[in-house]
Amino acid sequence: MGIMANTNLTNQRQVFVEEYVRSGDHLEAAKKAGYKDTHTLRNQACKLRRECADEITEELHRNFAEIAPRALNILSDLAENAESESVRLGATRDLLDRAGFRLDT
Repeated sequence: MGIMANTNLTNQRQVFVEEYVRSGDHLEAAKKAGYKDTHTLRNQACKLRRECADEITEELHRNFAEIAPRALNILSDLAENAESESVRLGATRDLLDRAGFRLDT
């Protein structure tokens, strides 16, 4: 989604992290980051995923923070306007749960 915050990663590793978070495919992310497509790429991509785990987690959190307001809007709309009563109930429960109000059923 956005540009990564300042990190100590090389540009190539930053691209890997962003592509991995976008696609979920470490092999494809390594290719798009410019790592050579050789017989060792799979091992290299796995190693990159391990070594960049903290940055991947940070990027995921940033992405979720960016989409949270839209997701909340959609959930609110479902709670109020969905045709199905079970969908309205489920959305309402999710909203209350995320607000810290746990409904025991």
